[in-house]
Amino acid sequence: MNTLFRQARAGFTLLEVMVSTAIMVIIVLTVVTIASDTLRVYDRAVADLSTQSESRGVLDAMENDFSTAMLRSDGRCWMEVVLPGSADASNVPIAVGNLQPVDHPIVMLFGAPADRPRWTPGTPRSALRGDVCAISYRIGQRSPFDSPGEKIQQVYGVYRTIIDSENTFVDALPLILNSNIDAPKSPWDYWSGSRRFANYSKSPTPDYETRALINTSNISPTPCWTMDENNFIASNVVAMNIVFWGTSPLPAMAAAGALRDPCSRQPQMLRPVVAAATDDDKSVLAASKGGYLAIFSSKDGNTDQLTAPLRYAPGDIAAPNPTPNGTWPKVQPYDYYTSRLRVTSDRMYPDNLPLKPTSATWLPYLPYSLKAVEVSITVLTPEGSKELRGMQAAANNPVIAKTTYKRIVYMYGRNYTRYIRVLSNGG
Repeated sequence: MNTLFRQARAGFTLLEVMVSTAIMVIIVLTVVTIASDTLRVYDRAVADLSTQSESRGVLDAMENDFSTAMLRSDGRCWMEVVLPGSADASNVPIAVGNLQPVDHPIVMLFGAPADRPRWTPGTPRSALRGDVCAISYRIGQRSPFDSPGEKIQQVYGVYRTIIDSENTFVDALPLILNSNIDAPKSPWDYWSGSRRFANYSKSPTPDYETRALINTSNISPTPCWTMDENNFIASNVVAMNIVFWGTSPLPAMAAAGALRDPCSRQPQMLRPVVAAATDDDKSVLAASKGGYLAIFSSKDGNTDQLTAPLRYAPGDIAAPNPTPNGTWPKVQPYDYYTSRLRVTSDRMYPDNLPLKPTSATWLPYLPYSLKAVEVSITVLTPEGSKELRGMQAAANNPVIAKTTYKRIVYMYGRNYTRYIRVLSNGG
């Protein structure tokens, strides 16, 4: 009887099979969930490492260039920013793809970068004299491997262009130094032309070349030098916003007719100058610029003028309203620009305000001495860049629906910011 009973109990009951199956399913689901979460975290870490690597290349280069930027106290313009599509300068390229003009400014300055060319191209070579080089930054859309490349290859990226010290000394510096108050010049007068530069990648041997530095074409088989693949330093960058921080060399309060800060703020207070997108509704334009919401208009003399981060001129941007009671200054500068900003050692000229004063009682500039530059860039992850390029290739157009573009940037964009002291200007 015992033997028969043991033989009858040799299998599993249905309940035991169901319980063991349920336990196995739970274990498998747990393992799959852990593996999925692990892979998701891994992908996110890889994406963050990729965007951090790209952003570090841009921010490190800009930190070196801005910290060594040359700003001489001779009244001349040594640094300039031009937004794509600017109406205040000629031969300016239009906005790239879905990017807004404020998201990819063209930056031009003079500095002594550590990675500047040291030797002449070709053989025999000789050491280049001097250390001051003309430098520019801009965002473009093209393939980093060829020009311009298939649409599925084209990515947004930062291009950093350095003109060697000898060509800078021969072409760029004389253009600035020979200008005067009657015929003022700026870096754009150099970069918007066709110039000579050293092309160290030119086949079959490196040599000098003459080509347009910046022109109106964003994508072409023969790009201008600033859009050449040799100057590509970072990919998947879809925004580069710059805030200039300065202090006023003028006293906050002074006798009538004397030079003073129109907003009566303390001279040592840092105040930002930001790029602003144009808008038909000027009240909206002045409502929020660069994330600074507390913009102050001096027409009513409110007491918050000492702490307002930004100020603006109400009404038409091109013809700002005068200050209260028609008192000096008769032109009210504003702390943002919509197309162009020219920087000297102790003042900044936004948009179409003239470098040459038109009246002794006017103040056609921002009385700010540049002390620091705050750079913020947005980098897409590789997955986001792949989706964006796929959308553009499917539409056969570098511009896709605005809502689609914003969704991709919001989902896959990573923001990085660096505050850079301008040491050459007492920063």
